[in-house]
Amino acid sequence: MQKHKFYLTANLQFNEETEELRKEVASVIKLPTVGEKQPDLQYFSAIFVSSGENLNHAYFLGSELVAASDSIISKALDVEHDEKDIIGHIFSKEFTDKEGNKLDLESLVATETASLDAEDMHIQIGAIVYKNRFPELAKEIANDKWKVSMECYFTDFDIKVGDLILSKDEAQVVGVSVVDDGIFGKKGKVIKDGKEIATGTVARVLRGICFSGCGIVKNPANPPSVILETASDSEEDIIVFDVTDKKQNRNDATIDAINVTSKEVRGNERDKDIAHGPSIGTCVSYKRRIEDKEGNIIHENWCSAYDHVCTSSSRDVSDKGCLINKVKLTANSYLFTLLNNNDLKNKTADLLDNLQSILNKAKNFVD
Repeated sequence: MQKHKFYLTANLQFNEETEELRKEVASVIKLPTVGEKQPDLQYFSAIFVSSGENLNHAYFLGSELVAASDSIISKALDVEHDEKDIIGHIFSKEFTDKEGNKLDLESLVATETASLDAEDMHIQIGAIVYKNRFPELAKEIANDKWKVSMECYFTDFDIKVGDLILSKDEAQVVGVSVVDDGIFGKKGKVIKDGKEIATGTVARVLRGICFSGCGIVKNPANPPSVILETASDSEEDIIVFDVTDKKQNRNDATIDAINVTSKEVRGNERDKDIAHGPSIGTCVSYKRRIEDKEGNIIHENWCSAYDHVCTSSSRDVSDKGCLINKVKLTANSYLFTLLNNNDLKNKTADLLDNLQSILNKAKNFVD
């Protein structure tokens, strides 16, 4: 059967979370301490999905959540389910009960289906935001301005009315149109032999789930999907470069070569109008836009390493069109030619002068 993509989005209607529950559940995902963190990443934990019915009238059985658990880690984190607006990824997961106590996944896998489906549970995730690329978003997440909303595919579904689950075939026999999304969320009843055997809200029970990612959103369909905890920063997100007492072990030029980008200009990393090409690793020197302190755009698609327009179509560090790689290739080619020129082998001074000139040319290389 064709796969269906499912986003959980709806108006937020959750007021029951307590600070005690927040702290208890947050303790399940172990976020790195200040000394363990990578300084360009923002870490947080959140409730990803819960068993039962959400505000979109999708129903998640415990057995289906356990079966799909291997599809969670390493999936993308995006903004409002825009799959081109990737800001991070998921790095860990844990199951908990509704009180926040950790559940052992191996034990859940060994539990028979009926018992799993009767158990209330959350899946909690640990996630990373690329903080240096999206500093404002990282700050808003740390200040509880966003929530999370899981994304998944499903291959099939059943119909749930009250406490009764009907297969699609059974639902069609009793006259329910399973292709009509308008039935979900409405009141329904099931009659058998003239007797009412079930009544309640009509929901869709997802089968064959594959989690495909997570969005940060303002209004999640799963009310408990709040961001529980962000890894603390001891010095207000300041990255400290300590070079004290290290000059005796280095050439002074090494220390002087540290290049700190001026705060007078900044790269705007989140413009929607920038095309996203395929990439295996965006170059750290690539800036989509450079603005002055008044917000005026002074450069677009810019290579900060060589102060020139980027020549790579994919912004990829492995692209042969990248200026850095062009410079290396050009320098190597000139150097190889020089070192293999017999007339120059005994002209050390001239060779060094020529090499310096070549390196200067390579640095200014454009095409």
